[in-house]
Amino acid sequence: MAAASDSCCGRCFTFVVTIGLTALFLWLSLRVDEPRCYLESIYVPALNKSLNSGPNNTLFFVLRLVNNNKDKGIKYDDVSVSFGVFVVANATRALGNATVPRFYQGHEKKAHKGGSLLAAGNVTAAVDGRVVYRVDFATEVKYKILFWYTKRDRLWGGANVEINDSGTKAYRKPVRLGGNSPVVIESGAPKLRGRYRALVSFCVAAFLLGTGFS
Repeated sequence: MAAASDSCCGRCFTFVVTIGLTALFLWLSLRVDEPRCYLESIYVPALNKSLNSGPNNTLFFVLRLVNNNKDKGIKYDDVSVSFGVFVVANATRALGNATVPRFYQGHEKKAHKGGSLLAAGNVTAAVDGRVVYRVDFATEVKYKILFWYTKRDRLWGGANVEINDSGTKAYRKPVRLGGNSPVVIESGAPKLRGRYRALVSFCVAAFLLGTGFS
């Protein structure tokens, strides 16, 4: 009787472990990481002060899209890229849109996609002496898992990009077109929030020590 009970418990334990491992495998197989989109480069000839050419509203750009999934490919729909220029600190004027044609990206691959557009209006508008563009992208993707594709997932994001006197990005590193960048020009003043907290903590500690010894 005891042997039969032990055998039943063993089978139940094996069944539970098998179900758990199967669920874990399915979760790992279906779990996906969204691709990341960066503005690799941008060039605005009209803002290149070393050139003596006439009016030129052409804008060139290169996106870098990164698929960090180890075993899942990504099929992109057309990628819409929109550009605007700040006319005040918290408002932009549209310059135009460009489209990167749909494509497929293998797992753990990087793709560089270039494009250009003929911008509408003044591409050299400045706010407090700084030329800052707003760059946004939007697309839909499907993930390839083994032999089938998932349903479409919408991706979007944007960032503010300062342009220097050479007509390129003020900072050399690619700019992540994430979803949390506000459409506002940030102040160039240093952020003192962390130092302010440290100063407050120091003053409180000094006060407590002073009252303790008095």
